[in-house]
Amino acid sequence: MRKKIKNSLSIKVFLWVFSALTICSMLIYGIVLTVLPKQYQVTSNKQLDTNTEILVSKLQSMRYEEAVNEIYNFCIQNNSTAILSDDNETLTFGEIKSEAFTVATSSIATTVTFSDSKTEYALVVSSLSQTADIILSLMLRFLPVVFAIILLLSSVSAFICSRVIVSPIAKISQISKRMTSLDMTWKCDIESNDEIGVLASSLNTMASRLQETMEELTNANRQLTDDVEKCKTLEEQRRNFFSAVSHELKTPLTILKGQIENMILGYGDYQNHEKYLPEALKATEDIEHLVKEIIAISKMESMDLEDTLQEVSLKQTVNDTIQTILPLAQDKDIQIHHNINTDMVLSVNPNLWNKALSNIIGNAVRHSPCGNDVFVTFQSYDNRNTLIIENTGASIPEADLPHMFTPFYRADKSRNKATGGSGLGLYIVKTIFDLHGMTYLIKNTEQGVAFFLYLNADKPQIGLRL
Repeated sequence: MRKKIKNSLSIKVFLWVFSALTICSMLIYGIVLTVLPKQYQVTSNKQLDTNTEILVSKLQSMRYEEAVNEIYNFCIQNNSTAILSDDNETLTFGEIKSEAFTVATSSIATTVTFSDSKTEYALVVSSLSQTADIILSLMLRFLPVVFAIILLLSSVSAFICSRVIVSPIAKISQISKRMTSLDMTWKCDIESNDEIGVLASSLNTMASRLQETMEELTNANRQLTDDVEKCKTLEEQRRNFFSAVSHELKTPLTILKGQIENMILGYGDYQNHEKYLPEALKATEDIEHLVKEIIAISKMESMDLEDTLQEVSLKQTVNDTIQTILPLAQDKDIQIHHNINTDMVLSVNPNLWNKALSNIIGNAVRHSPCGNDVFVTFQSYDNRNTLIIENTGASIPEADLPHMFTPFYRADKSRNKATGGSGLGLYIVKTIFDLHGMTYLIKNTEQGVAFFLYLNADKPQIGLRL
């Protein structure tokens, strides 16, 4: 039982209020029981004194016969007795009607003279009322009834108080339990202007702010996780990049070193310098080209693009790039069809933009079989302005598509120089378009392979104007 009381605020409030009301009510009743009869007696005595003074004042102006009737009426009205006496006689006024009035509770003695006589009479007025004792007796008689009423009213009041006080606190307690489990999908609907209402409002505000903070922390954690994954991916790409660089440089350097050593030593056919010197030069040029591409990528990744932006015409730059690649297309009997009816002004770095276009269109020509077609169009695709470069007669294995922008990655696992370059071309394209905030996509089509470049700006430094 003690444990139940100890763990229940409602029961404790009920007991506190019930005990306080009962004790206070009994104390008040006890005080009234003690003070009221005495106070009534004191008041009665004062009233008797006052009435007696008035009586004496009246008697002073009356004759003896008139005074006798006046005293008699006074005793009847004030429930008292009076004794009027002189040296010769004594008159008694007032009658005792029951045993309840056998004791005079107070007496007042004074002297009086009448208008028709100079004799001084002694007047003694006594109160026969025992009302104060009756009040005390009645209050003691009704004490059990009053105590029962006090207990009943105290119980009802304590129950109501416990419900009114504890109910909102219990609701707040339930909400606090939900808060411990980080559940903020609630609202404390206690509406009042007292301290409990302020507490409820504060809880609502705290929950709202905690929810916002938790969402921010969740987003920050998600962003941090994404950044960590990106860092891991970048680190992996960096390791792969250096591994690929070392592989790409190792082979031509080994070949070049062997050719030069054999020519110096004059082994066998290597004495024919006119045959092997051009091959050594070609290997040197390949190494030089690869190093230049690596340096260009490094510069692009660290450059401040915004200071180099210029407005260029999409149509004009595409036409210029096609004219540059046209001799390669003619050698393979490939037709380049370009259809750009609507021009667009781009805010780009001209050199990087031209290099990216040259790599894309050049790849389309190089990887198309002889006699096929390359299409360059500008149209609305997926509700965005899109430049599409599509070559026919070729396709990329689906497993290789996600890796096409990885540095040194080639679908041709033999890495034959006759069928492709170093594998940095599309990585350079990716780096350039990422710097400009442009999105892109490469995928197989029914005719061949298409590169989609979306020219709607994703970043504020990229300006587009139709």
